[in-house]
Amino acid sequence: MFYSTNLPIAASFFCKVCYLSFLVLPYTANAAELSLSQVQQLAIENDPWLAGNRLQEQALIASSDAAATLPDPLISVGLANLPTDTFRFNQEPMTQFKVGLSQQLSRGDSLSLKRQQMRQQAAQHPYLRQDRQAKIKVMVAELWLTMVSTQQRIKIIEQSRPLFLQLVEIVEAHYSSAQGSTRQQDIVNAQLELARLEDRLSASIADRATNLAKLSQWLYTGVQLNSQWIDMDMPDYNRAWPSLPTLEPAIEHLLRQQDRSALAQRLAQHPAILAIEQQIKVSRSAIQIAQQQYQPQWAVNASYALRDNDPLGNDRADFFSIGVSVDIPFFTAQKQDKALLASRLQAESVKTDKLLALRSLLAQLQSTWQTFDSINQRIEHYETKILPQMAEQSEAALTAYTTDDGNFSDVMRANIAQLNTELELIQLHTAHALSLVQLDYYFNDAAASTDRINNAQNRGEQP
Repeated sequence: MFYSTNLPIAASFFCKVCYLSFLVLPYTANAAELSLSQVQQLAIENDPWLAGNRLQEQALIASSDAAATLPDPLISVGLANLPTDTFRFNQEPMTQFKVGLSQQLSRGDSLSLKRQQMRQQAAQHPYLRQDRQAKIKVMVAELWLTMVSTQQRIKIIEQSRPLFLQLVEIVEAHYSSAQGSTRQQDIVNAQLELARLEDRLSASIADRATNLAKLSQWLYTGVQLNSQWIDMDMPDYNRAWPSLPTLEPAIEHLLRQQDRSALAQRLAQHPAILAIEQQIKVSRSAIQIAQQQYQPQWAVNASYALRDNDPLGNDRADFFSIGVSVDIPFFTAQKQDKALLASRLQAESVKTDKLLALRSLLAQLQSTWQTFDSINQRIEHYETKILPQMAEQSEAALTAYTTDDGNFSDVMRANIAQLNTELELIQLHTAHALSLVQLDYYFNDAAASTDRINNAQNRGEQP
């Protein structure tokens, strides 16, 4: 009865497994499996945001050179003092053909300071890219680990299916032989739990395909899927978890001691914080630029005036003029003073942004650590106590039922509880791995990366 009733379900389930396995498995038999670190690297290489950020940095550097240049000189050409009665060029002695040149100078050191400010803005982008790369690693790792977790859930459910089939056969045999207190309801319950198990398996396979689709968005080069991604094989669920970052003993000690001061010093070297530090430098340059507005602005001009001979043919001397002009900041209360005040207030605002970002990172770090530490303890408790006791309970319930000393419902409850416990342990391992990846984000070798960026900038290279 059971096999005839569930044949369409089994056929549908088999088709789903075959189709989704085709999506996940490599197209070639010799395709190399990509590791977590390789998938993360592919995601970083194919991220358009990083390419756009590099272009923004180059644009700022080019703009800084333009900002440090004096404005173009002005050339003027004209006729002066031309008589309106005859419009003859040689009629009046003051009639001139005049060519002039003027050049405006900058206020104090404002040009060099503007160049410095834009260079500081450009220097922020390598830190933003470094933070983006670290975040991509976390996001990709979350999707990857979720897929691994789903694979392990599928394996556990598949391993449990023969047991549930065996339970159906046992209860049918007991019912047909009229042994013990087996009822038809027990057969229905056994078949129902088997159907639920198959539904769990189908849902897990669908989850795996969904997570694979989410992960694929990070593996696109433009609109084309990276060729390496086609050859990617899922990690075998029989293997251990992929290689994950490890915490340095010194960092783990600080986390266990909850040394907020020392942790804040480490987090101060995080790329997200260093990017805000660059904003602080930019705001300081803005203050210096505002201070230069108190300086006078100079301009120089020169002109040459050509005169024609007089009506009698006598030669007239040409004129040459040279001069300077200067504007003097006089009404500073409503302009320069306010601009300087605004720059100083903006600088203080950026400092508060840094403080808020640092406090937020520290709080997130401590929260992630508490999760990581508590999950470690729960995993140990599950593996040493709960799972062994669940296995003993399942075996004892089955033994009691086969010797007519127990109820079949106790057998099903014990086996379902054991299966649920094994699946919960997989979720704990997943959460443990995710916490470890997230902890690695907060200690992303920021100091070493800072040295690398500074050295590259000193060499005139793009980090």
